[in-house]
Amino acid sequence: MRGSVIGRVAAALLVGVGAVGALLAAGVERLGDGRDFVHARLENGLEVSIVADPRLELVATQVWYHVGSADEDEGSRGLAHLFEHLMFGPTERFEKDAVFHWHHRHGGDNNAYTSFDETVYVSEIAPPHHLRVLDLEAARMNGLRVGAEELANEQRIVTEELRLSTENDPFTRVMVRALDLALAGHPYAWTPVGTKEDIAAASVESCEGFYSRFYHASNAHVVVVGPVDPLETLAAVEQAFGELPARSTARREIPELTGIEPRDLVLSEELPPVETAILFFALPPADHEDAAALAVLQKMLFGRSDPFRDDLVRKRKNALEAGVEVLLNRRGGALGFYAAHLPYRRKETAFRQIRRTLARLETELDASRLRAARREIAQEDSARRFRAQTMARGLGIARWHQGDAREAWRRRGRLEAVTLEDVHRVWRRYVVEAESLRMYVKPERVPLWIRMFGWLYPVVA
Repeated sequence: MRGSVIGRVAAALLVGVGAVGALLAAGVERLGDGRDFVHARLENGLEVSIVADPRLELVATQVWYHVGSADEDEGSRGLAHLFEHLMFGPTERFEKDAVFHWHHRHGGDNNAYTSFDETVYVSEIAPPHHLRVLDLEAARMNGLRVGAEELANEQRIVTEELRLSTENDPFTRVMVRALDLALAGHPYAWTPVGTKEDIAAASVESCEGFYSRFYHASNAHVVVVGPVDPLETLAAVEQAFGELPARSTARREIPELTGIEPRDLVLSEELPPVETAILFFALPPADHEDAAALAVLQKMLFGRSDPFRDDLVRKRKNALEAGVEVLLNRRGGALGFYAAHLPYRRKETAFRQIRRTLARLETELDASRLRAARREIAQEDSARRFRAQTMARGLGIARWHQGDAREAWRRRGRLEAVTLEDVHRVWRRYVVEAESLRMYVKPERVPLWIRMFGWLYPVVA
């Protein structure tokens, strides 16, 4: 079995000088807590990150393809999500669902997800069985078979998924429309879920073109975390992936989401009888110098108590519900503040109430909330330290979103170095002094008694 000690040693010997050379070029970094870290790039462009941690019980393997819905164009809309499903089909070496079967047989777990910026295939399995996962991943990286039958089957599955997750959920429907309108013209304007029309338009030829364009070693990052030997694991990765061809990735550059055009949008949907006012503010890319301070600000806003909601709903009773939403992507994101109320209030009054709360909020961003945010950061870091899958995800994000996998180890230090002055500075820069997009969401039908007597709610509540 490939997972045996003899098999692992054989893998290292088969690759021999090539693997050792790659390891020496990358260097084995001691992380100071019993872990070894290796980052290397194979000759075909594949990047590899390995964390060897003897205290973990399982091995997490993740393959990050640097392609998401933001990379789609008019001829490939919806294919990023569709390919997440197609990649579990047959390959030149293995039958359909071979990845599922291997994990099921050996008590492991595997999955995949698609975002705006990446598509990631994840595995978690006991150490004796993880090397086979590398073979399975290499086989579908170069040798996937996309036939008419496989495509039609996955189109049905994805269409049903869209029906359940989007079309039958009015809140998701309105947010998809809101994103399209708010970010019109930017690649982040269309979501990874796609549309039924996009999925139906896919052909074997368009899928083969998308696969050739994005699914190859030069556009991928393999991450392995667990109780492994770094030398043997790098050798096994090079044996599995090293002979795959290198290709250039013809991709458009995703522009920074540096600003949101200040304008008013009004949407209506089949929602419960409440109206919602939302203010959106643009956030910079993940590798921006303000990223750490914004991450701490987010913790302070999303802590165990929500100061925005606390002021609007509990203290002043100016909303039925309120909260903060954050969209964080590689090339920029958005910070949204929303307040929902019964449909008797004027739109301008609703936005004025949000602005009043935002004006008060800076005083709530105090030293005690900063200490609480730091405690939460420390807890998250500890949890990441003892979960192979979470650690692997941190490495993948650090490499693709911030340009260096080692940023995963630097993250906690950067966040702990953020001061209260830094938090107030980014709050003023990205909220107080920034232009915002105003969005007002209205239900399509409102009962007459709510229109007539809804104003009594704050009095009797």
